[in-house]
Amino acid sequence: MIKSSFYSVGDNVKNYFSCYGSFGDICGDVTRSEGRIFLQSEGYKLISLFEEDENGVISRRDSFENISDSPLNLRRFKSRFVFEGGEYEVYTQFNTWQNESLGLWQPLNTSVSAYGGSSRTAQDATPFIAIWSIQAGRGYAFHLLPGSTWEMRVSRIGHNSKYTKIIVEIGVSDYNFDITLAPHDCFFAPEILLYEIENRIDMDCHKLHSYMHAKYPRRSLPIVYNSWMCRFDDISYENLAPQVLRAAELGVEYFVIDAGWFGDGKPWYLSVGDWVENESSAMKGRMKELADLVRASGMRFGLWLEPERAVPTAKAVSEHPEFYIKGDAEPEFLFLDFANDDALEWIFEKVSGLIDKYEIDFIKDDYNADICFDPRHSAFLEYHKGYEKYIKRLREKYPGLYISCCGSGGERMELRSYTLFDSFWPSDNESPYTQLGIYKDTILRMPPQAFERWISVHSALENEDIYKPFVNYNDGASERIIACADAVWHNVVGVQPSWLEGFATAGPVCFSCDLTKISKESFERFKSYITRVKKDREYLSSVNARILSDTKSCVIIQYSDEDFNRVTVQIFTNEPQQSAFCVYPRVDERANYCFDGEIIAGKDIKRFGVSKKLNESFDNWHEMIEFTMEKCKQL
Repeated sequence: MIKSSFYSVGDNVKNYFSCYGSFGDICGDVTRSEGRIFLQSEGYKLISLFEEDENGVISRRDSFENISDSPLNLRRFKSRFVFEGGEYEVYTQFNTWQNESLGLWQPLNTSVSAYGGSSRTAQDATPFIAIWSIQAGRGYAFHLLPGSTWEMRVSRIGHNSKYTKIIVEIGVSDYNFDITLAPHDCFFAPEILLYEIENRIDMDCHKLHSYMHAKYPRRSLPIVYNSWMCRFDDISYENLAPQVLRAAELGVEYFVIDAGWFGDGKPWYLSVGDWVENESSAMKGRMKELADLVRASGMRFGLWLEPERAVPTAKAVSEHPEFYIKGDAEPEFLFLDFANDDALEWIFEKVSGLIDKYEIDFIKDDYNADICFDPRHSAFLEYHKGYEKYIKRLREKYPGLYISCCGSGGERMELRSYTLFDSFWPSDNESPYTQLGIYKDTILRMPPQAFERWISVHSALENEDIYKPFVNYNDGASERIIACADAVWHNVVGVQPSWLEGFATAGPVCFSCDLTKISKESFERFKSYITRVKKDREYLSSVNARILSDTKSCVIIQYSDEDFNRVTVQIFTNEPQQSAFCVYPRVDERANYCFDGEIIAGKDIKRFGVSKKLNESFDNWHEMIEFTMEKCKQL
């Protein structure tokens, strides 16, 4: 359908590009060949290159080259996709702090757009858009790997007075985009991924997962502890040492100190930009001692950093004012100019010094502010090129370094960042219920392994004055696990262990809470779960995800390898009014599968589904039910 609707749309260059600058507007007919669209004019050359994988995922890479003997200014460059008119809907995602990846289908009447206008590439919207033909019952998903401010727009326009066409335009935002190309310089547009979708629930996201696994495989999924949700910035050796010992016992592999460790003699929030340990408060010079304790306990040490932001009172700002850009959206902050080679070299040496001093193996790389106006008028393309160079230099110097990406949560959570980082701190909202909602929408545009699963919990026991639990008639348990239900522990919510374990599947398993406040019973269950995860990591590190159901009473997620040798299904219930669920997993129809001690033909699973009962418990309204099927021979 993509080839018939797009490749054969016509020869006019405006069917493929929207581009203008000092050279005027583009015009003429393109030359098309397998995997290539080409136009050469008197002063410039346009090329679009395509590659398609076995699942139909197409990678499109466009470029504009100045082939004249004089400089050219490029002020607009977007890739176009043209489809036949008709009745369409468009899917976009709103994205902001604690409300990441909020997706919605909208009728296409005139135009629908998604726009990222900040140096944080997933602020306000995510670079993902889908269109759905109501008549055909299928559509297309488009993903942009930005590295700049960006825009994705779907428009219905008139064509020959009577008929309409659907135009999809994707690329760098026009706002403040005016770059000069010297003779023979070339502008490379951000990569676009697209594929046909036949499923409105999960938009065939498994195709994207397979593509990204093949090109950018993940390292083994880690077990992480982070100090933030324990006492926030109230960190000290005395507070953290007990957490180190408890984390090691749990099976944690990386122990990470979050914000608050630095200060150069001032409170940390007045010293952002000065990446020096605070000797007068916080760790009081004992961070190396804690890092040694972490390693002696069998774990690796990690640290929170925010290299892109600074406050005016930071010592680094007074020493190197030429390294910083003044903020606009948030003028109380300054921003390190990664397009400045000297600034890049300075921060690289500063961070390298920290890594060497504390023997750091894990960095949580955060970015808690926005800047929207690029003084270089490049839509932050030059900034992001420098930032990418910085990350790659760190990886070259420290090949074992694990780097987690955070931007106040998920405001840099997009596919280009996926190619640079190991995983994402996806949200500061630690509610296990809200996080599942964020997760299921995020895997529409991201492999599940990118999404760190944060568990912030506390054991509420029978002898606590503030809490007297109802004793379950069936198991007699008097303990309940309560979880943080926001970003700051102002609200809490009860949660079943099964829900937490299901949510933590196929991603880095992470804890951020006071581990000494978890009961022996719950601690041992988490410990046993981590042991199982470690045994299963090779499988979990490359599975694809599918959303089989997304309703008021249940979310059903499937994980499987590429050939469906093993299929894991998780049913997350929300006050269901039924005792069993009939599920239709995606399987190899030619194979047989072992399920609950029986052998079932794949073709019968597709036709009849499989049934799974709820656990018989008084409080089973919010739990996770899991089952696994594996290929087997007929008995």
